[in-house]
Amino acid sequence: MNRDAISAILGFFGVIITLLAILFISYGQASGAAIGVLIDRSSQLLTGSAGFTGFGGGFSANVIISIFSMMIALVAGFFLGGAMVSPNRAVRTAAILIMNLLRSSPWLVVLYAMLYLLPFRMTFFGISIFVSPFLKAVIGLSLPVTAYVAEGFRNGIRAIPDGQWESARALGYRRGQILRSIILPQALPMMLPNLMTTYAMLFIGTSLVVVTGTSDVLSIGKTVIASDGDEYATAIYLYILLLFFLFAYPLATWTRALERRLIKGK
Repeated sequence: MNRDAISAILGFFGVIITLLAILFISYGQASGAAIGVLIDRSSQLLTGSAGFTGFGGGFSANVIISIFSMMIALVAGFFLGGAMVSPNRAVRTAAILIMNLLRSSPWLVVLYAMLYLLPFRMTFFGISIFVSPFLKAVIGLSLPVTAYVAEGFRNGIRAIPDGQWESARALGYRRGQILRSIILPQALPMMLPNLMTTYAMLFIGTSLVVVTGTSDVLSIGKTVIASDGDEYATAIYLYILLLFFLFAYPLATWTRALERRLIKGK
């Protein structure tokens, strides 16, 4: 086992031990009762339902929101990033302006904007669609993340030497063919660590969707605290922090390992 793996394992268990220590220090002899509350409420905090009878609320809502938001951001970000490297100056300038606007927008402000700008019911071609808080949260988070994806896409393309563009043009390839067959197969592996980091940042940002009324883990946590009493608030929030850590830490570790592998491969 190499040094990086040992460091990752020590960091993983170190954080868990630290959170447990804070719990025991905070509650002392009542730590057993606090742990009992966490065990009883785990299903509600994880899935939004008692006894794991449902799905789509609690921590699972944070995971689902992050996945859908990232999917939208990937598609929109690749189109926006492509426009940012367009030979057409007007298209390139407009895309850069949009990217800077989205990247500079505070996520919380964007979520509030989606909450109040998007109606709860929209009609398209006679079909009425209910715009749920969940959907508003997905759209709100995908907008700023699109800018990060587009920027990573542009940087990945620019990392490919210009000589490959010129050689491909000399062989008669058109711009779209060069991008699809030569540039992207080389650029995408270099973009992957940045995309993974962006997703980890997005997942952590899902804690903000509580402002939209989505039944995420923080919303459920507040409900549990209101029903079980404020004395267990510290335990509930430590448990929520642990859930986010358990999901995000492996992503961060994998990203660092992938970056080291790409650096060694150069």
